[in-house]
Amino acid sequence: MSPTASLPAFSSLTPNSEDRDLTLRPSCTLGPDSAVPADSGSTSVLARCSATQDISQHHHDPRLPPKTAVAAEKKVLVGRRETPLSPEWSTLRKKPEDSMGACFSKVFNGCPLKIHCAVTWILPKTRDQYLILGAEEGIYTLNLNELHEDTLEKLLPQRCTWLYVMNNVLMSVSGKSSQICSHNLTALFEQRGHLQKKHGSLSLSTNRFTDRIIHRKFAISVKISDTKGCRRCSVARNPYTDSTFLCGAVPTGLVLLLWYEPLQKFMYLKHIAIKLPDSLPVFELLVLVTDEFPQLCVGVRECRGASTATDHQLKFDIIELNGTLVSAPGDGALRAVQVTQLDRDTILIAAEKTIKVVDLQGFPSRELTAEITFDFPVETLVCLQDSVLVFWKHGLKGRSFHSDEVTQEITDESRVFRVLGTNRDIILQSTPTDDPSALSNLYILTGHESSY
Repeated sequence: MSPTASLPAFSSLTPNSEDRDLTLRPSCTLGPDSAVPADSGSTSVLARCSATQDISQHHHDPRLPPKTAVAAEKKVLVGRRETPLSPEWSTLRKKPEDSMGACFSKVFNGCPLKIHCAVTWILPKTRDQYLILGAEEGIYTLNLNELHEDTLEKLLPQRCTWLYVMNNVLMSVSGKSSQICSHNLTALFEQRGHLQKKHGSLSLSTNRFTDRIIHRKFAISVKISDTKGCRRCSVARNPYTDSTFLCGAVPTGLVLLLWYEPLQKFMYLKHIAIKLPDSLPVFELLVLVTDEFPQLCVGVRECRGASTATDHQLKFDIIELNGTLVSAPGDGALRAVQVTQLDRDTILIAAEKTIKVVDLQGFPSRELTAEITFDFPVETLVCLQDSVLVFWKHGLKGRSFHSDEVTQEITDESRVFRVLGTNRDIILQSTPTDDPSALSNLYILTGHESSY
């Protein structure tokens, strides 16, 4: 790829989404940002530079020389799981496509935003896929089907630290008070298109007045009550009841929301008054086949008294969402950075340089490799059909659940990578290793799909 080569339309790299529940709405033409007044000192429209490749990718094939650098579109094949999943859990796992392997695709070069999180979403009418970024400067969007436009557009001006998309609803933790908010994406895009066509004919004060008199029932963006000061959020779907829950950590305890399909919104379910640990590196909802509500895991520690190394048991710090603390935090806490549920009785724990695979009781897995070791500190993990993708400071590595073999590897020590989001698509940001304050590049790991 030459330094000035343009990327193909992102729709050609992404899985077919015709089966998604998308409500058709009037289309809108997006131009320069005029829907939302930008904060002083912020940039509402940002230019994208050339899409040069800066990833060195090493695929473990004996026919290839080591550390071979290839373009971003080079495929890294992912194998298939040997044992089939149950119908319930097979819908919760990221699966490799038959036609593609995993590869980094750069979608934006030289981004000045201080980004906290990112998600992707498809506008129903146009079928265009958008990258939505949550940053200190606000919530921004990038049309992945029109990368030649080279612009990021401000959707909302509030600071944002967390994002999640459910159908056509964007959930965020945003604003100065870090409050959980719900946004109607199709209505936001429609409103932005109409205001842009008027070219600012409405004054700033008129716009604000109009927003204030809209009834809450029809408001495009709604703040969820009693969620100020939210510092962590987790979303989980119960495949046995088809219910989706959102749990947030607030100063007074926990709030639990439930997705209500007829109204297409998360409904406030309950508040759980409980004192949470000062630090919450782990905040993950775990689903049990016997329970209607999920459990909340806030930590992992070693269980004393194991007779042998093979019987080494871990203990989860669990909060039942009926308000009962099942396992209080104690000594021997692991430095876990992530806990992920693989299936009904398999949990993956990322701690320092290892991935531990255990059951819901904390015992090592007997079906899969019980401990997968890496030569770098694990920052983020993503489950595939038969392997785990682990992201670290300078790239990623995949290992098989069954054989512990390396399935894929992307390494570039000249850049520091950070995962911004793993819902539907895996989105990453990179900056030069020797200049962390430099403008960043944004990538999407293609060749994977999510069936949520």
